[in-house]
Amino acid sequence: MILLLSCGFIVMFTTSLIPKYITAVKGGDRTAQADGTDKDPAAGQGTGSPGGGTTGQPQEAGFKPSSVQCGVMKLRHGARKVQEHQIPLYCIEGKYHAGDAPMMQPASPLLVKTDAVIPEKMLSDLGAFWLSDSSGTWGHLLLAPRHWEVVRADIGANGSVGLELADPLHPDRRAVYLDGGPCQGCNISLIGSYFTALKNWAEEKGFPGKPMKFLHHAYIRNHVVTYVLPPGSTAYKTVGAAFERHEPHDTMFTRYEISVPPEDLDMANVMLDFFTRFPGSVAADLSVQPYLGIPSVS
Repeated sequence: MILLLSCGFIVMFTTSLIPKYITAVKGGDRTAQADGTDKDPAAGQGTGSPGGGTTGQPQEAGFKPSSVQCGVMKLRHGARKVQEHQIPLYCIEGKYHAGDAPMMQPASPLLVKTDAVIPEKMLSDLGAFWLSDSSGTWGHLLLAPRHWEVVRADIGANGSVGLELADPLHPDRRAVYLDGGPCQGCNISLIGSYFTALKNWAEEKGFPGKPMKFLHHAYIRNHVVTYVLPPGSTAYKTVGAAFERHEPHDTMFTRYEISVPPEDLDMANVMLDFFTRFPGSVAADLSVQPYLGIPSVS
């Protein structure tokens, strides 16, 4: 983990309370797998007893993901005049395809340092959503509208994660998160699909990416891209951001995509801005370089 001691926002999590979260990839998802299909790496990889629950108990047959408010996320900013805001923290009960599920809430209060700003007009609409990974120590942290529900929350036997949130009244308004986990072939292919500068690298590794129909694509720094995709399984364009890391014996890929009507794009941009600061598993204080903005969509 990298601990950045820089001025900015401090996000604090408490675990005194307990809200809701949404699902991951379905038929319209554009995930590029090593086999060239549109499957979510987290799906269908269960080899042990499915796990879930708030206390690490085995999950029952017919399990459906859900979420509950488990605290608040506080944002503090300003050097001379400190300002503080907070939004609900929702813990997700996901489907674990191997072993028993860990605790839903973070193992300990989280301190996240960031210079991200949630506009005051959105504070009453957005919530922070937490999904524990199989270790019970780490987890995945995202912003989404607090009234959205968990459609799918899968943690694969290999550690990959597929998560989807959606508006219960308008299901085509949704957010989809993907973490390829330690699946190296999956990650290499996904990197080749979303990071155009690494297309040839992925092919040389033997896991070519899938051609993407980007309406807009931009690198905002070496390891992060933002993009716009045309309407697919929803009526709206999709704005997204992806993060990659590739080293000789280790690769990482995460992605967050949001499909909403044009009037909600400002909110989607705030959600993506937060993702680009915390693009992978979070334990305590994980941050990355400041986000530089995402393309506007008309």
